[in-house]
Amino acid sequence: MPVVRGARTGTRTLPDEALVGLREAFRAEVAERLPRLQAVHGWSPPHVLADALRDAHSLGSSAVVLGEPEASRVARAIESALLEGDLTGVPAQVEVLCALLEAWR
Repeated sequence: MPVVRGARTGTRTLPDEALVGLREAFRAEVAERLPRLQAVHGWSPPHVLADALRDAHSLGSSAVVLGEPEASRVARAIESALLEGDLTGVPAQVEVLCALLEAWR
């Protein structure tokens, strides 16, 4: 996929069709991953927590690429909490993430 240089700024941009594909993929990712994050609680079994860790990581990475830096920051905070095993604030953080990504649902 060729990279196109912006006429005014000289910045690198992707062709429109590539951006459309990335946006569609992110929309599907949000629809799949957010519900699993919403299911995380302090008593979640290890496999649920492992899935949630992957979900938070993936959403954090994808969100920043698609111009959602605040959503990325919150997803990274969720990821950190899951890695540390401190789930006390995770449900509230997931609510914030859901609100930030509402337009993608």
